[in-house]
Amino acid sequence: MNVGAFLSFTAIACAVPAAAQTAQQDYEAGVAARHAGHPEEALTHLGRAAAAEPENADIQLQIGFANLAMGRLDAAETAFRRTLDLAPDYADARLGLARVAQRRGDRAAAMAELDRIGPGHSEADQLRRQIEAAAAEQPWRWRIDLDGSYSRIENLPDWQSATLLVQHRPGANATIGVTADTTSRFDQTDTYGEARVDYRFSPGGYAYVLAGGTPNADHRPKWQLGAGASVRIHDGPYATVLRLDLRQADYPTGDVQTLNPGIEQYLNGRAWITAQWINVWDSDAHSSGWLIRGDVMPTDRMRLFAGAADAPDLDAGVVIRTTSLFGGPRSGQLGQRSGP
Repeated sequence: MNVGAFLSFTAIACAVPAAAQTAQQDYEAGVAARHAGHPEEALTHLGRAAAAEPENADIQLQIGFANLAMGRLDAAETAFRRTLDLAPDYADARLGLARVAQRRGDRAAAMAELDRIGPGHSEADQLRRQIEAAAAEQPWRWRIDLDGSYSRIENLPDWQSATLLVQHRPGANATIGVTADTTSRFDQTDTYGEARVDYRFSPGGYAYVLAGGTPNADHRPKWQLGAGASVRIHDGPYATVLRLDLRQADYPTGDVQTLNPGIEQYLNGRAWITAQWINVWDSDAHSSGWLIRGDVMPTDRMRLFAGAADAPDLDAGVVIRTTSLFGGPRSGQLGQRSGP
């Protein structure tokens, strides 16, 4: 090897670690500047580091957080996605994407990114609680639902029903509802009225009480009392919720009691399965059965559900055995489903 070639080789060999050392220095300076609240200075250092090491996931992550601090959401998202291209399991990049979605007001996208982060990530858990608390702090105040039906039955008078439900939320933890339900069967009309109060006593639990009655009842309960509770025994996107509902009603045909324990198992925060054991007691005997139902929320305000049941039901206070399939769409809001 001649002297010139030797010197060139030596220069190249020395330049590689020198370039790596400079990139590391720029990276550390960029991180320090970002933590000190100087994101523009951080981007200057991090940009040089990224030019020297374009395949470094840590550098791309820091670029994302620096852009996020400056409100450059598109640039931040690009950097976080580049991080995941280089390191698909990088949880902090998922956290960054969740924060970008939160800034844009897309709570569903933010929760979806958080759900892809494994358990035990303290910042992800904190952001999830923050998003849920923000939703709870701005509940709807008033809600009115109106429902009606008309049934044509061969050789019998037509059946009609109409239900008006008015709900008020005086705060994040309580809901007061009043229902007026009018039904006509066999030329007899009953108007049932009910008042119900729901109260959330903890982030993972709520309880309710209700009382209702029908003046001059023909086929609706003369009076009815009910209570129930729900407790979340396991948190996170795979939460488990236990439920219990009890009713005592006095129909023109006699007293009826119901006891329905159940469980909800969430699958990813946006889908869940409900199972119930249904029990009914009347003056004659005890009847029991089951119900299973699945719900999924493809968007914050749309819920799809389907289920099946083989259980006793009440018709004008008479216990009858029913087997049914049901399903359809329903309006809803993420974070404000029934229960905790």
